[in-house]
Amino acid sequence: MSTVGNFCDTSKNTFGQIASTMDNIAKRVGSEFDNRHRREQVYDQLNELEFISVEARVAIAQYLCNNTREIDLVFSLPDEAKTVFVTNIMRKLTS
Repeated sequence: MSTVGNFCDTSKNTFGQIASTMDNIAKRVGSEFDNRHRREQVYDQLNELEFISVEARVAIAQYLCNNTREIDLVFSLPDEAKTVFVTNIMRKLTS
């Protein structure tokens, strides 16, 4: 194979690796943006529950942001179940 052919093959592989790396970085940045947006929405969801204090909302928001699996659950629950869910978290935090 010629030197030019080797150079082209090497360049193709290198550019493919760069493209793959850039794609992974873009996915991570997008995922982090989505996560940040989701965390911002947590407090908004908690604001809908008027029975809890501001201090409790902040504590519950911190808890949820540190337990990201539970964030998805809080968004999927109907209001009645959300109240029970938040009350259970408050019990965890005060025990």
